[in-house]
Amino acid sequence: MIRPRSVSDDDLLARIDAGLSQRADPTPWSLQDAAVHAGMSPAGLVKRFGSKEGLLLALARRWVALVPTDRTSDDDPADELRRYVRASFDAPSSPAAVVALGELMRDLWSPASAELLRQGWARQAAYVETLLRHVPLAAHVDAHAAALTVLDALHGALYRRAVDLEPTPPDRILDTLLEAWT
Repeated sequence: MIRPRSVSDDDLLARIDAGLSQRADPTPWSLQDAAVHAGMSPAGLVKRFGSKEGLLLALARRWVALVPTDRTSDDDPADELRRYVRASFDAPSSPAAVVALGELMRDLWSPASAELLRQGWARQAAYVETLLRHVPLAAHVDAHAAALTVLDALHGALYRRAVDLEPTPPDRILDTLLEAWT
């Protein structure tokens, strides 16, 4: 007899994502690692998502869906952008940055994962551009090019974080760029 699912896929993916993003171990994670955060067995995860690759794709689809497409508050657009940047790019530790970069490189080898990564980054660039269009930038600053520059700088900062070379908080990187553009 099939038991009803007591936890939705989205809740399960949120638990796994939260747990894996806080890992201090820079080695690639396993289904066993994910299962601990999910509160179920690796076999249960395989039954639900098909494989580790299926779980990875589900996590990537969830990430893409969570990227905002428009302003999320009536706050100052620069403050909203600062909160988003902090929440999305602040690796809690150097090992966590290594894990994130390792997952990124692995994603680029899989055509399905690379496509989801492209979609997610396109959504991030559009969201950052939307917010920058509401910030009083200098006339010569193109909001689209600035959005791509912000994302490039934040991804580059993950590499510095991974080797503990003067890690800079992501919102400080954003503030430095905004100061140059306003």
